[in-house]
Amino acid sequence: MKLFKILFVFIALFTQTFSGAYAQQALSSANRVPLHTTPKMRTETRALVMCMENGHYSRNHLSDLDMREFIREYMQNIDIFKMFFTTADVQHFQDFFAQSSDIMLHQGTLLPAFSIYDKFISRAESRLAWIKQRMKQPFNLDQKITFRPDRSKENWPANLEQADKLWDERLTLDIISEMLSYDDVQKDKKSKKGEVKADKKIDDKNAPKTFEDKLAKAKAEVLKRYERLIDNWVKFDTIEIQELYLNALTEMYDPHSTFLSEYALEDFDIAIRNSLVGIGATLQDKDGYCTVVELLPGGPAYESKQIEAGDKILAVGQGENGEMVDVIGMKLRKIVRQIRGQENTKVRLLIEPASNSSARKTITLVRKEIQLTTKLAKANVFTVPLKDKTVAIGVIDLTSFYGESPTEDGAKGFSTTKNVEELLQKLKKFNVQGIILDLRRNGGGLLNEAVDLTGLFIKAGPVVQVRNAINRVNVLSDENPKVVWDGPLMILVSRLSASATEIIAGALQDHRRAIIVGDAHTHGKGTVQTVCPLSRFDPQQKSAAKFTIQKWYAPSGKSIQLKGVIPDIVLPSIFDNMEFGEQYKDNALRWDSIAPCTIADIYAYGVDKSQADALLKKLEEQSKERQDKLEEFKFLKERIAWLKERQDKKDWVLNYNDRKAELKKAEDFIDSVDKREEEFAKQNYKKQEILLEASKEANAKTKQQDKQKKAEKQKVIDTEIFDEDEEEVFDVQLREALRIMADWIEVIQQK
Repeated sequence: MKLFKILFVFIALFTQTFSGAYAQQALSSANRVPLHTTPKMRTETRALVMCMENGHYSRNHLSDLDMREFIREYMQNIDIFKMFFTTADVQHFQDFFAQSSDIMLHQGTLLPAFSIYDKFISRAESRLAWIKQRMKQPFNLDQKITFRPDRSKENWPANLEQADKLWDERLTLDIISEMLSYDDVQKDKKSKKGEVKADKKIDDKNAPKTFEDKLAKAKAEVLKRYERLIDNWVKFDTIEIQELYLNALTEMYDPHSTFLSEYALEDFDIAIRNSLVGIGATLQDKDGYCTVVELLPGGPAYESKQIEAGDKILAVGQGENGEMVDVIGMKLRKIVRQIRGQENTKVRLLIEPASNSSARKTITLVRKEIQLTTKLAKANVFTVPLKDKTVAIGVIDLTSFYGESPTEDGAKGFSTTKNVEELLQKLKKFNVQGIILDLRRNGGGLLNEAVDLTGLFIKAGPVVQVRNAINRVNVLSDENPKVVWDGPLMILVSRLSASATEIIAGALQDHRRAIIVGDAHTHGKGTVQTVCPLSRFDPQQKSAAKFTIQKWYAPSGKSIQLKGVIPDIVLPSIFDNMEFGEQYKDNALRWDSIAPCTIADIYAYGVDKSQADALLKKLEEQSKERQDKLEEFKFLKERIAWLKERQDKKDWVLNYNDRKAELKKAEDFIDSVDKREEEFAKQNYKKQEILLEASKEANAKTKQQDKQKKAEKQKVIDTEIFDEDEEEVFDVQLREALRIMADWIEVIQQK
C-alpha cells in the first residue's frame, strides 16, 4: 500500500507542484554574479569531453551527435514544463550555437550555457512581473476547460501571447489546488492507528473560512511560491549551470552517463558507502529556513541533545572562532556544504528552537563519520502455513548494493555481501527452510558486490559477462567454493529492480539456483558505468565523470538492456500500466546478445534435473490459481486499475467545485483502501525482525523518533506523503512469494 500511495502522490503532484518540480533544480546558494567560464570549469569541461569521446561505450565524438538536439535538451533541463521559453527562443539558440557548440566544448567554454541561462532568467523575471499583475485581477474558477500540468512532452508556446494563455491556466490550477488544501475535506483525517495527521497548510486559528478568504490567501501563497522559485533561479551559480549544461551533453550519449561536480560526487560517494561526515541531521528548506527534519541516531546532533526536529538553523560558523554566516534564504545545498566537513573538526550552529523561537542559542558540534545503518540489509523470519503445519521462511530486504570504505582506524566499512552473509547465518539459527531476497526497491550499486553476493549461493561459476566498446568479452565469475545458503532461494523483483539486482537475478536464474518472482520484467539497465575522477587530468579537480564503458549480459548471453529479467512467476503490480524502465528513456543503448557461457547445471532448483521444468510449471499454476481466487488479489487489481485511471488523466479541469468533487472521490477511495487493507492485515503471517549487529542500536533510537513523527505526517493536496521506510501494512506480492516458497519447500521435503 505504501508504494501505491507514493505513486499516487507522484501523479497527483503534477496538479499543484509545478514550482516544486522546478525548485528541485534550484540548487544555487549565492547571489547572482556575472556568468563566465572559470579556468577550473574550462579544465573540467575539456576533461569530460575527453572521457566521453574516448571512454564511452559508443565511442561517439561530439561531431557524431545532433547538437541542435543537445541545445534543445539543455533548454528543457532548465525549462522542464516548457512555460518560459518560446519556440522562437529555441530556434534562435539552435541556429546560433548548434554548429559551434562542439568546438566550444572542446575548448572548454560554456558560453552557450550562460547565454541561454541569461535569457531564461530574463523570461522568468518578466513572467514574475506578469504574475504579480495578474494576481491583482479576478480569476474564473468555474470554467470547463482543462489544463495539462505536465508539459514536458508538449511543444513550447509559439509566442508570448500563447505563453500568457498557458500561464493564466497554470495560475488558475495553482490557485484551485491551494484552496483545496484549506477545505474541511483535508482536515482531521484519521490515520490507520487513530492519530490525527497534521496538515502542513492548515492552522485552525488562521485557516480561511469563506470562499473569498480562501481565494485571497491562495493567490498570496501562489505568488509567494513563484517569487521564491524565481529568486532561487536568479541565485544559480556558475557551477550549477555548468552541471545542467554538461549533463545535457552526457544524456546525448545515454541516460546513465553524467558529470559529477565536487558536491554531486560527494553525494554519490555517500550513497555508495552508506556513510558521511557531518552532524547527522536530515535538513529541509521550509520557507527559506534550513529546518531540522530528523536526527540520525549516533550522530553528533543526536548525541548532543541540544537540537531537535523542527529547530531552524540560522547561521553556520567553522571551528571555534570562524565567522558566523547567515544562512536564512540560502539554498539548502550550500548550507549542507558548510555543515559537512572533515572528521573531528568543529562546526557552530545558531539555532532557533521549535519549542521557543525567542530562545536562540549557539551550539558547537564535532563532525564525525555517520554510518547510515537504516539503509543496510535487514531480515525477517516469517511463519507460513503449510497444510497442517507451519514453515519458517527468511526474507532479506536489500535496497542497494553498497560497498566497503576504509575508515581512519583501518577498519572496513559496510559491505553488502558481508552484511547478507551475517543475516543468513542468523536466519539459519531460526531453522528457516527457504530464503527470499526482496530486491523490489533495489536500483543497483557496485558490480563487485553483486558478483560476490551471488557467490553466497553457488559453489562457483559465471555470474555476468561484460563486453566493452571493442567487443572484448570478460566473464566475471564466483571462484569461491564456499556456499552460505544451499536451500530454496527466491528473488523478488519489480520494475524498480535495476543494474546489480538484475545481474544477480539473471545469474541465479541461468544457474537454475533461484526462482525469480515479481513484476512482468525488471528495469532493464544492462550497462556498466565507471567513475573517472577528473583529478587525473588536473590534480586540483575534485569533480568526476561517470560514463558507460560496458554492456553486461547474463551467463546465457542474453542482454538485460531494455528488456530486463523476465521472472519465472509473474505477479500483478502497480507498475503494470506505467511507462517505467530503461526502454522508456531517451538515448538508451540497444538490446543485443552474445554467446553463452558454459554453465554447470547442478542446482535445478533442488530437484532432479528432469523435474526442474515441471516444478516451475507447478508452482506457477498454483500461484495463478490463487491470483484468480483470492480476494487480496482482487483488491490489488482494483488499486492497479484505479492508479492507471489516475495516471492516464493528463488534463485537469479549471473548476473549483469539480476539482473538489474529484478530490473527495479520490480521498474516499483511499480511505476505503485503508480500511480494507487493515482487514486484510489481520491475516498477515507472524514475523520476527532480524537485524545486523551494526543496526541494532540505531534501530532502537530510530523507533523512538518514529513515535514522535507519527503525528507530523504532511499532506499534499490529494493524499499523504509517506515515509520511504514506512513498513507495508499488507504486502500482497510478498505474501504470495511466501506461499510460492512454501509450495516449493513442500516439494523438496517430499523428495
